[in-house]
Amino acid sequence: MPDTYKVIHIMSEFGGGISSFILNKAEALVNQNVKLDIITFDTSSERLENAINQTGGQIYRVPNPVKESLPQAIKQTNAIFKQLPKDTLVHCNYGMDLGIIFYLIAKKNGLKFAVHAHSAEPDNINDWRRKVNCWMADYKLSCGLGATANVFGPKAKDVVHIPNSINVNNFINQSNTPRDKAEIYGEENKDKFIISQIARLHEVKNHKFSLEIIEELAKTDLDFLWVLFGKGKLEEQLKQAVKDKGLEQYVKFMGRRDDISTLYPTMDLVVLPSHFEGLSTVAVETQASGKKILLSDNQTRETDLGLDLAEFLPIVDAKLWADTIMANLEPANVSPAMILEHFEAKKFTNEASAQLYVDFLAGKVTSYKI
Repeated sequence: MPDTYKVIHIMSEFGGGISSFILNKAEALVNQNVKLDIITFDTSSERLENAINQTGGQIYRVPNPVKESLPQAIKQTNAIFKQLPKDTLVHCNYGMDLGIIFYLIAKKNGLKFAVHAHSAEPDNINDWRRKVNCWMADYKLSCGLGATANVFGPKAKDVVHIPNSINVNNFINQSNTPRDKAEIYGEENKDKFIISQIARLHEVKNHKFSLEIIEELAKTDLDFLWVLFGKGKLEEQLKQAVKDKGLEQYVKFMGRRDDISTLYPTMDLVVLPSHFEGLSTVAVETQASGKKILLSDNQTRETDLGLDLAEFLPIVDAKLWADTIMANLEPANVSPAMILEHFEAKKFTNEASAQLYVDFLAGKVTSYKI
């Protein structure tokens, strides 16, 4: 057993679920004899850099092999891998398309390789690609059963499912210092029922369907505001659609917020009608905050932490979603103690999830389901 477990993560960009996963693990693994490095194509936050540095690791930036320079990406990654100890694990958070590049460089340098399934979106995934993902993986990791089936295949064995954990105390104790609705959404919206959708503005997040739900809600007497947190390529298209449909009074674009974790107390309900999710961190955070969430029924059921806060609906009937929202206007009644109990039992706290990761690195866990 080594004195320190050494891992280098492959992370394309900062700001999504993968960087959150790495950040949460890094912060929980300080003084746990785990050294984390990162190879990324992007800049990262000061918080992530500090967390990685505190594990004894560092962040390397290499050119994006697709958008910048494949030869330079290979050359620089090879130089990094060449100087790593041979017991370092390359933890690749991508499948075949990006993963194969880093797999070949890792094997050239005698390093073990883990493939981590994060996405349940079957975009360009087929059985051949799943076989390649399994072939590359000395170890198979995943955030949930849906992502496992998508990336490795429904019959994949020896998969360690590591929850997309959070610092639960940051959410269950927020009622002590609530944010003001008027401050966040404007004085004119301070008394409205706040429906929040936290997702990048991308087709997979299904904002088009959200506008249909808003149109149905506009027919009711509910005084509501639908707030969209996130940025993305569909922003201007969605803003124009809101204008064309005459929904400006019901919709507010909030952009990308770094303080989103502090805003849950200002929300009355969270919706996530995505076409696909691996295992939504937003859904986990929402339940940690004691708030109700409506999710599309094609999302993995491990998202439901057993607190009677999550409800799954088909994304074929906007009126059904509107009716369900109208049936969930009352706040949930769940205690912080109950939230913490459920999160610990399912290993969704940073501490429990980090310990599972350490047990995996130590070889004590070779298969785990959430």
